[in-house]
Amino acid sequence: MTTPLDVARQVISDEATALHQLAASFGRDFDTVLDTIVAATPPLIVSGLGKSGNIAQKIAASLTSTGTPAVFMHPVEALHGDLGIVTDRHCLIALSRSGQTEEILRFVTHFRRLGGPVIGLTQRADSRLAELSRHVLLLPDLPEAGPLSLAPTTSCVLQLAAGDALAMALLHRRGFQPSDFAQYHPEGALGRRLLLRASDLMHAGDALPLVPVGTPFKELLLIMTRKQLGLALLVDPGGRFMGTFTDGDLRRVFERVADPQALDARSAYQRSRRDPSAPPVPVSTVRPSHLAVDCLQIMRAAQITSLVVTDDADHPVGVVRLVDLVNAGLA
Repeated sequence: MTTPLDVARQVISDEATALHQLAASFGRDFDTVLDTIVAATPPLIVSGLGKSGNIAQKIAASLTSTGTPAVFMHPVEALHGDLGIVTDRHCLIALSRSGQTEEILRFVTHFRRLGGPVIGLTQRADSRLAELSRHVLLLPDLPEAGPLSLAPTTSCVLQLAAGDALAMALLHRRGFQPSDFAQYHPEGALGRRLLLRASDLMHAGDALPLVPVGTPFKELLLIMTRKQLGLALLVDPGGRFMGTFTDGDLRRVFERVADPQALDARSAYQRSRRDPSAPPVPVSTVRPSHLAVDCLQIMRAAQITSLVVTDDADHPVGVVRLVDLVNAGLA
């Protein structure tokens, strides 16, 4: 007795077999289709009706996000005004399992009057869509997977795979790189890693706790408290960065100095070093253009929670904190 689990497994097996046949069916005509798409004026237009329309929308989205601008055009809406964007340099990919979908055929007929080449994606070589198309991506003519062979299953999987194949082949042909992908996905994980800079996340302007080295110790504490970054940026009379005074440094000063109020910022910084007899520890700084993800690696390697951002003249212009990088989704 056939169980629902048996049916489910058979559907997947049938669809997998269909995909293998699709891969084997591609030949040199596939390269011709790519040539046609590359030569056309963007955006590439993709259309289908019903389930084929759903797949067409996904294909258009995948193409757009990988360097081939594309739009989905509903075949009915196209005949009521949307054809207005079409020129003789545009290209259309039309999806129809049977190649006989009436709305698609009407759309293709009018597109040919106004537009450029048509690429038909169908399972029937003898269909009207195949006749109207300059190029045909012929899908294996297989029954739909499932007990009734009625609901669109295998045909949708084949259309989707063919669309993915086109998108990835075009990506390869255009030399599309991860940095290009990030440009189109700025809020995705890859986009943030490749695009976010220190300047995008740093605390700057009035938020900076800038402290001239001659500032009295009491004023140093007030600035650190008001700015709420857990540190102060010591600068020389020319505004150049000299060092960072942190909450940890503050504790060490109180442990070592009987009357910290007598100190200025320079003296407090010198007395706060972990080993008073050793030279001051260099503080890592970065430029505003430094990738945020690289800032994260610096912090992890140095076991610190903040980085100072300086300009080309070594003036501090910002502070990037570990918590800011985490909140940006980089950790």
